This record gives sequence, structure tokens and C-alpha cells, in this order.
Amino acid sequence: MLVAVQFRLLNLKIKAVNVLVTDENSHNMDTCLKEIKRLIKYHTFLIRYVQELNKVMSTPVAILISVNIGLLCINMYSLSLKDLPQLERYRILLVSFAVITEYALIWGLPAQLLMNEVEDTANAIYCEVSWYLKNTVPLRKYLLMTLMRSQKGVSIRAGNYHVINNETVVLMLKTAYSFYTFLQTLN
Repeated sequence: MLVAVQFRLLNLKIKAVNVLVTDENSHNMDTCLKEIKRLIKYHTFLIRYVQELNKVMSTPVAILISVNIGLLCINMYSLSLKDLPQLERYRILLVSFAVITEYALIWGLPAQLLMNEVEDTANAIYCEVSWYLKNTVPLRKYLLMTLMRSQKGVSIRAGNYHVINNETVVLMLKTAYSFYTFLQTLN
């Protein structure tokens, strides 16, 4: 997801503000204040963008997870059949691998990177910007407000209840295997 890249760029710009903050020049402080306000607006925009993305993609992603779990379960059950031709086994394995890889690389990894970059925004403000210096009093309220917003966290969700990340891929496999073992017990 490109949103994670945007948060990364924001983090780099926040770290670059520290160079301006440590300078005692009042003109530099005005420039720094304008830059901080611009970065805060951009941070707010990115958070709202992820919220809108969740509104649009939440239901389709939940459906995709359900379909993938069902497909993986059926594929595992089909592989357990004894009279299945070898070529068909390879096809099923290839489809299963493609489903897992697609979900991991298109949904799990980018969503995890997004969560990591949002967390790094709070760390960048707290650790990299010298907000505690005496000459930064005008900046403190803006920096602390952004710090509090960053600590809340941002994530991509499925069905507005489940956070998408790398663990979701493992959870999807575990659920499919649980359904498969249930089907095996019915035989």
C-alpha cells in the first residue's frame, strides 16, 4: 500500500524538522512552526484517508478472507482424496500457494507496514524532535497533539472488526485447517 510509503515520508520529514528546531534563530522558528503545521495537516489527511479506505474495503476484504478460507479448506480436503490424479494434485497445490501468496503480499504485508510506520510516527516525534527545548514552546502543543493521535494507531480492517496484518495470513491458514480436520472427522 502506498499509504505506508506516505507515512514513511512523513516520518522522514518529521525527523528533518529537528534540524530547524535546534537553531536559536527566530526566523528559523517561524519556518519550523509553518512546517510542523503543514506536517500535522498531512498526518491528519493520511489518517482520514485510511479511515475512508476502511469504509470502502472493509466488507470486500472480509468476503475475500472467507472465500480464501473456504477455498483452502476444500483444496486440503481434495488433496486428501486417494484417487486424485497427480496432475490435479499439482494444480490444487499451485492454486493454494497462489491464494496464500496473494493474500500475504497484497494485503498482509502492506497492512503490517502501514501499522509499523504509524507507530514510527509517534516515535519520530517523541525521540527525534527536540520538543522539550526552551525555544520550542510554541511548537509543543502541535507536536504533542500529533503524538497523541499517532499513539492511537491506524490499521486496515476486515469487516470493521478484524485487523489485517501478517498474523491474519497465519490465522487464515489455521482456520482453513480447522475446517479441514472437521470435514475429515465427518468421513
